[in-house]
Amino acid sequence: MNWLHYLLEANIYLAVFYAGYCLFLNKETHYTLNRVYLLMSCIIAFILPIIQIGALKPAGGGMAVHVTIKRAGTRPVNNLSIRMINFNEILFYCYLLGGLILTIVLIYKLTRLIKMAKKANIIVDNRYKMININDSNTAFSFFNYLFIGSNTAVNDMIIRHELVHIRQKHSADIIFLEILKIVNWFNPCVYLLQNSLKTIHEYIADEQTAAHGNDVLAYSSFLVNNAYGLNGSSVTHSFFNYNLLKKRIIMLNQKRSGNLARLKYLVAVPICVAALCASTLGFSKNYALIDLSPQKLVDTSKVWSKSTDTKNGVKIDETGSVVNNRTDFEVTITDKQGNKKSYRKSTASAEDIKLLRDKYGYTFPDKMDVPAPPSKIGNMPPPPPPVPPKSSKSALKVKRDVRVTDVKLLQPPPPPQEPAEPAKDATEQKMPPPPPPPKDPLDDFYSYVAKHVRYPTVARDNHVAGKIIASFNINKGKIEDAKIVRGLDNVMDNEVLRVIKNYNGTSLNLKGNYLIPVTYTLVDQNNNQVGKAPNYQAQSIDKSNDIKVESGSRQMLNEVIIAGYADTK
Repeated sequence: MNWLHYLLEANIYLAVFYAGYCLFLNKETHYTLNRVYLLMSCIIAFILPIIQIGALKPAGGGMAVHVTIKRAGTRPVNNLSIRMINFNEILFYCYLLGGLILTIVLIYKLTRLIKMAKKANIIVDNRYKMININDSNTAFSFFNYLFIGSNTAVNDMIIRHELVHIRQKHSADIIFLEILKIVNWFNPCVYLLQNSLKTIHEYIADEQTAAHGNDVLAYSSFLVNNAYGLNGSSVTHSFFNYNLLKKRIIMLNQKRSGNLARLKYLVAVPICVAALCASTLGFSKNYALIDLSPQKLVDTSKVWSKSTDTKNGVKIDETGSVVNNRTDFEVTITDKQGNKKSYRKSTASAEDIKLLRDKYGYTFPDKMDVPAPPSKIGNMPPPPPPVPPKSSKSALKVKRDVRVTDVKLLQPPPPPQEPAEPAKDATEQKMPPPPPPPKDPLDDFYSYVAKHVRYPTVARDNHVAGKIIASFNINKGKIEDAKIVRGLDNVMDNEVLRVIKNYNGTSLNLKGNYLIPVTYTLVDQNNNQVGKAPNYQAQSIDKSNDIKVESGSRQMLNEVIIAGYADTK
């Protein structure tokens, strides 16, 4: 649900910016700055969620990545999952419905204005187009159109007031807020922000209109005397706005804010900094597109564990890991009563080290010997042949005369009760080892996936584990149309897709559609599995333990296992 997380985060920041306006800037008479603040806060609130400071994130824990030795069959599959409508889809459709309703309302309002402009007589001026509305006592403007009712006396002060709206493009602000309402119709702050912006527009128009005649009192009296008119559409600027009349008169007669009051607008700086830190630390997401200070990659590809039972009934579990190129070890002591206590080498005190050595006979190792991944075991060279036993002179003579091509001409070995004849052994030692099995053309691809897929921190913290199956096509040595056909979690699914799409190896001398299963598994300090799939996802996955492979065109590849170590303390 990345779209929902992004919207919620952006609307939280928008609410914080608007709260800052209400607390510090609402009473200031720097109306143009207030207008800029509100408009920019709407834009910045939607930019901040895609920015993060990676260096602030804590480093992840140890993790092992390897490819299983088990070879998958080459049978193709047809259907992989059962489509079900879940809560996420219902939420998405409700959101679309709300946005659709507001879109229809906006189109209806704009259509009415267009019809009014077409049917009425238009008086064209160099600065505006005035449209007379029959049997109406309203006055409002929309872009460069000035609508005045026939029952309203055409007064220079009204025209001058509406010309300020036209000249400063206030209608563009209103249309922008209408679009913002469609996107964020569920957020009440958007409606309050739109009303505040309209109020600022009226303050600006009143201030400049009153300054034209240098008589604020006369203009205030004019507002009171003409407070009987009707309001225009909500997407227009209406001169007759009874609800704002009191505020407009108060702000007209209020003392102008000084230059020092401009410093209040710097409140936007700490709000942006706090929002940026919250965006990095407070939200677990994968839609951040810009990283101002990327986090250094953590080497989590090496892990090691060992368990030992002592004669006294004490169990010693050791775990080693490499984090940020530094090796660390942790030991867990389990006594006869089942009580556990853990010690980490990097944080253990001198007393702890002495206790482990004297009481349990344990000492932290100096270095960690990480075994090779199982996928590389098949490619290791065979062990050297054993040293032949000492033989008699006759045996040595046979050994000198025997060649590999003469193996079939050798005499059979003597009976077992007699001394062993070393001639055959010597000959067999000269025979070359059996050739290694043919290399899988996708071995490089498996190694790439195993090396680059990482266990997302948020998934590891929430103990999310399970199987993901990705589908892709291989065409001319390139991977195309990669997608998840059996998902687990949005963050984990996107991580697998990211690695598959970024593979640009040249060893894919195959063609067709393939499936690769990637399994995330979590174990605790005692090597017990602790991860499980989310409940909502389990409903949309096949009920069988494994996906059924039937006739079709997809081929199942080897399984990649991403093993993480979870902290269950």
